Amino acid sequence: MLEKVMADLGPMLLDFLPKSLLAVACGGLIGVERELRQKPAGFRTNILICVGSALLMWMSIHVGTDLAGGRGDPARIAAQVVAGVGFLGAGTILHSRGHITGLTSAAMIWVVSAIGMAVGAGFISVAIFTTALILGVQVVLGMVERRLFGRCLMRDCEVALDDDHGHTRKEIERVLRSQGQTLEVFSLKRAGDHQILTVPYCAVHPQHRKFIADLWKIAGVREVRLHP
Repeated sequence: MLEKVMADLGPMLLDFLPKSLLAVACGGLIGVERELRQKPAGFRTNILICVGSALLMWMSIHVGTDLAGGRGDPARIAAQVVAGVGFLGAGTILHSRGHITGLTSAAMIWVVSAIGMAVGAGFISVAIFTTALILGVQVVLGMVERRLFGRCLMRDCEVALDDDHGHTRKEIERVLRSQGQTLEVFSLKRAGDHQILTVPYCAVHPQHRKFIADLWKIAGVREVRLHP
């Protein structure tokens, strides 16, 4: 019995091992781009999604052919992967005061899962081409989009300020409004004698970057740290 299991295990591993490694490579490449942009679904997340989808697709095919004697439906497990990844992507979408963020991360999760499924099904060239295409869309078209449509590229800025009953924070909000922005989404925490206010800022347009210089002119501001 053990010999039969080991005999069956060898061909299965030889079949799945290169696919799993390719899934790691495809998911990792897309994950690097997401990690550099400090997105919630980063390097490891995309690798796990891609490898998991490849495994489930590979299992879906082999369950239908090997275990069910060719009478099973090889698309049954794959269909559940598509539905399940939809819920995973929905968890990255945030809605706050009319602003929606995370749509690109959600779409990326969906696409990475599809790449993993292509790898698991044996469509290697399609998976590699799609990975390259997605990286091109994110990197190249992202720059083109900002140049043509003037869209802001938001980054986080941490401002260390004195705890003066909200007076400095009001000045920061005034500076934001002068740049056409508002203090709608922010994080405030205490660090020693100071408070740390995290606010988004545009790292593309010069008129928005002026906000950083104006922060240093506020009396209660002690430090300004920009996230890359």
